[in-house]
Amino acid sequence: MAGYIKIEVEKLETQSINTQINSEILTEFQKKCKKQNLQMCTVIETFARQYANRRYHLNTEDILKWKNDDGETSTLNTPINKEVYNRFKNVVKTRGFFVKNVLSAFIEDYAKNELILEFVSKDVE
Repeated sequence: MAGYIKIEVEKLETQSINTQINSEILTEFQKKCKKQNLQMCTVIETFARQYANRRYHLNTEDILKWKNDDGETSTLNTPINKEVYNRFKNVVKTRGFFVKNVLSAFIEDYAKNELILEFVSKDVE
């Protein structure tokens, strides 16, 4: 006899990241995520969590170069955990950067390199 198992899952509140970034690098990132069979939102949320916990380093020059990027842009629109996003945004602002520039630097880093993001079940303080 076939049946099913009902699992109670807590739905976490999400926050949509909705920003303009360089079209070319976004396309490369999308291809990389698809090749690795990962959702973009999962990769971005993992990065945001690690960056907020100072476990992912980006060079300042790599972040700032996106500030004056005048190339064609596309909209990055992806949901991530709201608590993670708020912590990430606060760390970004504390360091004197803009979220879209930090995300652009990460997306470029991820698209061009063979990085492995560490999925952790609990934030390390």
